[in-house]
Amino acid sequence: MKKTLIALAVASAVPALAQAQTSVTLSGNLKTGLAQTNISNGGGSGMQMTDGSSRFVISGTEDLGGGLKGIFQIDTRFRPDEAKSAAASLAAVADGATFVGIAGGFGQVRLGRMDQHYIWGVDEHAARATPLQHWNVSIISHINGTAIANTSRTPNLVRWDSNSIAGFSLGLGYSTAAFSYDGCAAAPSLTAPSPTCGLGDNAKGNGMAANVNYAAGPLRAGVSFWNAYNEPKTVKQNSVRGWAGYNLGIIDIGVTVDQSSVTAAGATAGTQGAETKRMAWSIPVKAAVGPGTLLFTYSQAQDAKVAGTSAANTGAKFTVIGYDYPFSKRTSLGVSYAKLDNATGASYTLFTGAALANLPAVTAGQDISSFTVGLRHAF
Repeated sequence: MKKTLIALAVASAVPALAQAQTSVTLSGNLKTGLAQTNISNGGGSGMQMTDGSSRFVISGTEDLGGGLKGIFQIDTRFRPDEAKSAAASLAAVADGATFVGIAGGFGQVRLGRMDQHYIWGVDEHAARATPLQHWNVSIISHINGTAIANTSRTPNLVRWDSNSIAGFSLGLGYSTAAFSYDGCAAAPSLTAPSPTCGLGDNAKGNGMAANVNYAAGPLRAGVSFWNAYNEPKTVKQNSVRGWAGYNLGIIDIGVTVDQSSVTAAGATAGTQGAETKRMAWSIPVKAAVGPGTLLFTYSQAQDAKVAGTSAANTGAKFTVIGYDYPFSKRTSLGVSYAKLDNATGASYTLFTGAALANLPAVTAGQDISSFTVGLRHAF
């Protein structure tokens, strides 16, 4: 009798135990295209496979009781056209937005490596079948070739995001070393981050981000702040960005405005150099045309100011037009043309060109154009 009762108790407990286990999901997308790229003034031309936003994501949640959940995500980026990239960042498992955390009525707290600041805005090329290279991040998240907030994930990050209340949400992030990476190489700087060894001063420093978002009905808007520096505070970044978008039905129009500054290390050890500051803005428009979506973006970086004095001919203009055609809910075709015009003292380039190691460096005054046909499949 006792054995029967024990067996019944165990049997009745099995569903409850199963419900308490972590629910794991595999998702992601494969996205690549064939691009014809031209660089003016002797920069050359060529055709290459491009994009770099393919990824597979393993994520999960566990009900901890009392309204709490354990959450995690392992995000790995890759290139479908190569076994691995020449860029080390695309050759590693979990090199994307990867974290572990707790979620509940307070929102969610996550620890890991996540995107912050540079991603905010209303341009959609990154999420479409049109190429990542045609995203306005090429302009608004750079200062003449210097990346703001890595234009990638922030490592060593603790981040809190609130739940949405009446359309509003808040986010705060703090990194103990926003520009350090695994591995061993030369000491990093904020203007040229590289792998680090040990815990020297340059491997420390802080990175802080804060954002306020609103999304309800046809309106979405937000503002984001970024501040980062190394331990001796000889190099630092400051940035503020605001954006808004409004859906009129057939047409959706938006605007993003970004002001960023970079202070590089001085010529003498332990000193600061001059501050370089620039203002940039972008106007993305999308419209329902036939079965698909027409995408148009115009972005401009104004001349930078160095130590408060305008640096002539250091601005750039970036124009993109594309079409995203859905074959199904998961598979779509993207066709896109981009033209980036640099002033004689500017060297802006297409986003991820260097990271994917498939575009040569652009020198001051060279323009770059790109026509791409690509496919994207989400799973």
